[in-house]
Formats: sequence, structure tokens, C-alpha cells
Amino acid sequence: MTRMRTAASAVIGTAMVGLLLTGCTAFGGDDTLPKPTRQATERTAEPIPDPTLTTEQVDGEPDEVEQVLPTGTVAAETDVTSPSGDTSIHVRIVANDEGTFTAQLSGYRTTNPQQMSLQFRHRTASPLDGGDASARDTTEWTAASGPPKTVVMNDAGARPDYLRSVVLVPASVPDEDPSKRPWVGSVLAVGALDWKIPNPYPDLRITVGKDRPGAYGIVTDADGRPADYLVAHGDELTTVAQRFGITPAEVQWLNPYMETRADDWLLEGSTLNLDPARR
Repeated sequence: MTRMRTAASAVIGTAMVGLLLTGCTAFGGDDTLPKPTRQATERTAEPIPDPTLTTEQVDGEPDEVEQVLPTGTVAAETDVTSPSGDTSIHVRIVANDEGTFTAQLSGYRTTNPQQMSLQFRHRTASPLDGGDASARDTTEWTAASGPPKTVVMNDAGARPDYLRSVVLVPASVPDEDPSKRPWVGSVLAVGALDWKIPNPYPDLRITVGKDRPGAYGIVTDADGRPADYLVAHGDELTTVAQRFGITPAEVQWLNPYMETRADDWLLEGSTLNLDPARR
């Protein structure tokens, strides 16, 4: 009986040693890792987009914003004036030390003090234009207070040169009779913006490649050149950029209003600009 117990113990011991020696394999430690998916491979191979105001680090702290001009440098300057000349304000935009820009307001005058707003608009505006949902960094003041001295243009981002004009728009007052000021919400005064911000991609060229998974959208031409891209279901920023021979950062620069979802999936049905002149 003693001899049988000894033999059994030896067998068990041998089995335990074998299990310990192969433990890594048995529990998956040395298993071959699965191959990355197509999306993961493309993201690893692509250049990382330049940080923007909405880019965040893993710890939740925002990345440092790119400083495109030295602090204090004047990037644009204009007079916002009504057609009659009765209302005007001077706007001077300078680079601040946060990587964005600050608008300095001065010389405001009007023959009709009223609730007023100042807006930066994407396209060239004209008097009597209506509201603009894409306006950036709107600020408002009362007839008694007058405008602030400065407006920090955080919404406009690190490269606000896609904004073409500054406008003054009379604003509404709570419980006001609309018939007393029927012009509320319409552009009263306009100033064009001529920026002195260098183009980060002066040699940007679009080449239209074949559609593919992640970039199945439709390209529209204008004068023989690619102009717009209609985002399809399942389109993703990196793959769309590859289709046009550019980087994700260049796509973002071309489209300052572009919206993305988690993992840079693009919003189906939205339109992307492909022409640097129409940024």
C-alpha cells in the first residue's frame, strides 16, 4: 500500500511540474495576439492630427493649443459700419497667450442706442442679412452699458481666418413689443476681415481616389475640380483623408465646422469642403 501511494504521489507531482512549466501557455499568456482590425491598422499608420481646442488628453486635460502668431500680433483689423454711417465700431484682433485670439473693441458710436450684439460670421455678410447659426463668439450689450473692451475668441479656434466678416446685429429685449423695433435680428453694420495668419498647407492638393469602406461618399466637382464630399453611412475621418491623398489634420483645416462622433466617425449626410479657397 505504501508503494502504491508513493507511485501515485510521483505521478501527481510530475503532472503539477508539467502544469507549472506550461502555465503561461495554458492560461493564454503566450498566445498569439489577434491581428488588428482594418480600422486599428489605418489609425496607427496615419499621422496624428494636430491638436485642436476640442482635442483632449487621456487624463482629461486639454492639449496645449497651437500658437500660430506671437502674442500681441495683430491678425486682422476692420471698421464695422452701417450704410448710413450712424452706427460703427472698430475691431482689432490680436493673438493672445492662450493660443487663440482676442478682439479689442473701440470707438463705438450710434445715433440709436439699443440692445446690440457683435458676431463673427463665416461668410461675407451684407446689411439686412438675417440670423446665422454658424456665427462665432457672439457678445451682447445693453443701450446703457455699451460694448465690452475685449472679446476672447475661444469658439473661433486657433486659426480663425475662415471667418470673413464682423457684424452688428440689434438684439431683442425680454418682454419687448416686436413692432417697436422690427429690425431686431437683422444685420445693421458690416466689416470685412482680412487676416494675416499664414496658411499651414500652402501646397495642399486634392486627388480623388476610389471609394472604399469608410469612404463611400459622393464627390461633387466645380469647374473640373473636386469641391464637396457628401458623407456616407460609416465614413470615418482617417479613411476619407486617405481617399483624397491628404491627412486628417488637413481635412479638419478645410472644414472648421466639421462634426465627428466617437472614434472620428463622420456625420452621415453632412458635406465636407474640398477646396482651400472655399474654407
